[in-house]
Amino acid sequence: MKRFVASFVYFFDRVLPGPRVGGRGSAEAYSRWEYETGKEVLGTYARHFASLEGKRVLDVGCGLGGKTLAYLEAGARVVGIDIEAANVAQASRFTKGRGARAEFAVGDASRLPFRDGAFDLVVANDSLEHFADPAAALADIARVLAPGGSAVLFFTPWKSPLGSHLYDYIHTPWCHLVYPEWLLEELLERSTAARGATEPESEAKRLMREYRSELNRITAAR
Repeated sequence: MKRFVASFVYFFDRVLPGPRVGGRGSAEAYSRWEYETGKEVLGTYARHFASLEGKRVLDVGCGLGGKTLAYLEAGARVVGIDIEAANVAQASRFTKGRGARAEFAVGDASRLPFRDGAFDLVVANDSLEHFADPAAALADIARVLAPGGSAVLFFTPWKSPLGSHLYDYIHTPWCHLVYPEWLLEELLERSTAARGATEPESEAKRLMREYRSELNRITAAR
C-alpha cells in the first residue's frame, strides 16, 4: 500500500516546478553561484551592511567561498570558517584562483577560534539552520564581535516551504511538514532513480540520514 501511495504522490510531485538553485554541476560552479548570491545580498541588504571598506568580517559557515569573495571585493578584511575541511579547501582554491587573499579556517560555529571582539561584522548566510547548537553559536558570535559590531543572519526556517532542504529531489513545498518520513524516503528513492542512481534505495537512505542529522529544525520564533 505504501509503495502505491508513494507512486501516486510522486506523480503529482513531478508536476510541480522545482526551485531554481544554481551551481549544482560541480564545486567550482557552486562557488560561482555563491559569489553571485553574495553580491546580490550586499546590494539588496546594503542598509544593514553599510560600507564594508576596511571592516573586519567573519563569514560563518562560509561554504565554498563564493560569498566570502564577494565580501572581500567590497573592501572587507575577511575570514571564512566552515566545519567541513573539504569546503574550506574549495573556498581557498576559489578565492586564490581569482587573485584574492582571504583567510579560511576549519572550525565549529559554537567554538570559534578567535579572540573576543575580533570582528566588526559577522555574517552567517545559509548556515544557521545547520548549526548543531544554534544558541551556543549565537553566543560565540556575540563574543567575537567588537563593541558596536553587528551580526547579520540569513537562514531557511524549518517551517518555511523549503525548510527540508530536499528541494533538489522533492518539489512539494512544506514536504517535511505534510509528508511522513517514510514517504519522503520513498520519494527520494524514485527521484534518485530517475536521475540515474545505480542504487537508488541506498542513496535515498543516505539523503534521509543527512536530513535527520544536518538540520537543527530551527524556526523563526526559536
